Amino acid sequence: MASQILNHFVDLMRKLGAVLLIMLAQISFGSVAFAQTPGYEKITWDDLLNEEWYAQMRKDMATYGRMAFLKDGSEEAEKLMKSLRQKLDEAPVSRKYIGRKIRMPGFVVPLDAVRDGRREFLLVPYFGACIHTPPPPANQIVLVSPHSQLKSSKPFESMDVVWVEGELKEARTQTQSGVSGYSLEAIQIYPYKALHQTKK
Repeated sequence: MASQILNHFVDLMRKLGAVLLIMLAQISFGSVAFAQTPGYEKITWDDLLNEEWYAQMRKDMATYGRMAFLKDGSEEAEKLMKSLRQKLDEAPVSRKYIGRKIRMPGFVVPLDAVRDGRREFLLVPYFGACIHTPPPPANQIVLVSPHSQLKSSKPFESMDVVWVEGELKEARTQTQSGVSGYSLEAIQIYPYKALHQTKK
């Protein structure tokens, strides 16, 4: 387990943009076209990483790398795993886009919470996060709440790939699937491929 968590974290620390786009390109949705909302800036997951925290974690990997050589379940391995999980859950956000209207892609992790008839979900950067693999850092998880006036043609399922549009906010939230460092009330949610079927 220790080596598994370490491997997932190392994979995350690679630049996520290229990996995400490859995954997205392999997933097919319907042919419904959605119009982009004017005034919303497209960002990537790299934009949400806190640069100072990222640099420090790269240095700390020498310490956490020892987990690969420890026996799973040992006291030392459990101690290192707990320390790593805490650092990921407490990862500081980047304030660059806080309070700004943004558009970004990601994978859907549905939550049980339903507010005013709207089901919230976590937006994550790679397939399987929070479900098949441990949660990524808090600064790589966005809690998405659909706007009360948002009408979706169909409910989004686990690991659907979508674009979301809304104002990005800093809000650390503990959920059953992971700790999010950001929140966003989505005025639009649409399949990833739909954006590429609209006219430029």
